Parts: sequence; C-alpha cells; structure tokens
Amino acid sequence: MTNIICDDTKKHYGTPPVRWERVSCNLCGRDDTELYHRERLPYFDIMLDFQIVRCRHCGLVYTNPRLADHNATYLQAGDSNPEVIEAHDRAKAAVFTTALDRIETLLNSRDVAKAGTTPRLLDVGCGSGHFMAAARARGFDVCGIEPASAPADYAARKFNIPVIRKNILDAELPAEGFDVITALDVIEHVSDPQEVLRCCAGWLKPGGIMALRFPSANWQKIKAVVLHRMLARSRAVFAPTIHLYFFSEKTFTDLAQKVGMNVLYTKTTATEPNTDSYLLDYIKVISHLVIRGFDALGGTHLGNLEVYCRKISK
Repeated sequence: MTNIICDDTKKHYGTPPVRWERVSCNLCGRDDTELYHRERLPYFDIMLDFQIVRCRHCGLVYTNPRLADHNATYLQAGDSNPEVIEAHDRAKAAVFTTALDRIETLLNSRDVAKAGTTPRLLDVGCGSGHFMAAARARGFDVCGIEPASAPADYAARKFNIPVIRKNILDAELPAEGFDVITALDVIEHVSDPQEVLRCCAGWLKPGGIMALRFPSANWQKIKAVVLHRMLARSRAVFAPTIHLYFFSEKTFTDLAQKVGMNVLYTKTTATEPNTDSYLLDYIKVISHLVIRGFDALGGTHLGNLEVYCRKISK
C-alpha cells in the first residue's frame, strides 16, 4: 500500500514539487518498522531529511517515507557526455565480464543454450548499453529496457541495440521469451521490487537465469557508521533520493521464492573504480578485501551483492 502523506507546494528553482509517500513492507506487507539510519542530503537545490527503516517481521530494509518522484534526479540529470559515459562503463567492465562468465556457466549446466539456437538476453535498466554490447559479443541476442532518455539514446546510437524506453512495469514483452534477464544496479531503485521480479519471472523461460547486482543492507549500514556518522555527515551513503530498497541475502532469497525463482549463487560483487577520487578508490579496494576476508571466514556476505537465480520449471 502506498499513501501520499505530504505535498510541499513551495516552489524551488529547478526542483520538482516535493511529495512524500509512505509504504508498507514490500516483502511481507506489514507496516511495523524500526529505525535503521537517518540521512540528510540534497535533492536538486534543497536539503531533505530521510529515514531508512527495517521491517520488524521479515528484516527488509527500505526508505520510508520516500519521495513519490523518487527517480527524478536520475531521469532528469542523465549525463550525455560521451567521455563521462565511457569512463563510467569502463569502470564496470570487470563486473560485466564476471557476470557473463557466471551466466554462461549456469546456462550450460542445464543445456538452456541449445546447439543451433541463440540465447535471448534482456537487460533491465540497461543504461548506455555497454553490458548488452558485451553480451552480444558472446553470442547473445540482446535487447534492453531503459526509461532515461540520455543513456537510451546513447545505447541505440552507439551499439544499434533495441531499447524499450519505458518503466519496467509498463513494458510489454512476450511471456517466457528470454533465456536470461539481467538487472545490474536496478532493483534498489524500483518502487515495487516484488512486482518487478514477478514480471521478470514471467518473461523468463522455465529454467531461465536472472542475474542481479545491488547494494546490500548490511554493507550500507557499515558504510553509514564509518562515513556518514564518523567522517562526513553530508556524505550520502544510502542515497535515498533514488535508492528505495536494501536487501540482505536472506530477504532477497525470500522475495525471489515468492515469485517462482530459486537463488543459485550469491557473491560479494567486485568493487569498480571510482572515476572521481583516487583516495576513494583506495578505500574501496581495501574495504573490499576486508569484507571478502569476512566472507571466507564466516560464510556471510557483508558486501554489496551479485545474485543469480533460476526460474522454477513448471
């Protein structure tokens, strides 16, 4: 359930009207939470206060209340500078490579990619198309969904890849039409992740693979304590103007099962370089090594997550 609870009619230059909405837990449907984190950060040209909460019953972490126009900063501020776009996607090249390696292994393990057929891959939130281009180079038939104009234009122009320019829930795609669906750094942005995953499960063939990448609740909390509370209270960690949900391995596994998918494999995702700060790059590399050590010793994934699922065959 979604309730609009505030309509700020004050006019701010360059800022959309600020409307808040309160939601129930997307996993269990209840509305009984405890405070997880507070964050103050800019929204266009004003400062706003946010709270991130955790459901007392299932453990899902989410922004609540949240901006009704929660993706406005992304949709309106997409960078169209080719140099910036290429630098951003070069930073993610290693992530794309390891994800495709894992996808190909999982496909081959069930003979989903059969001799003489071309596996179809849908990239949800495809951005500027670099992941789709990498997948096409490996023999996939690719298409994408991307609601933001600047990256969608870039993907179509540079790579000549079909891009559906709609929100995920508005896309019309064939049932059981894809062998693979990917959603890298997407599920944390959507207003209804359970419905998005249900749509994706419907588009997947039985036995098909879905790969996701997203910031984990545990790792965001650790960063919030270190960066936001101790070092720089103005630094966004959860970034709740655009990040709505923060899953753990358990809460995402529970959500996937609700929509007919089984989690096959989870890993702490690679840390891509930051294009703005060498110091931040160094901190990210060191922190990634530390959390990988915790992963190995304790068997618990503390960092941001990559998750690979298979649609349950009927």
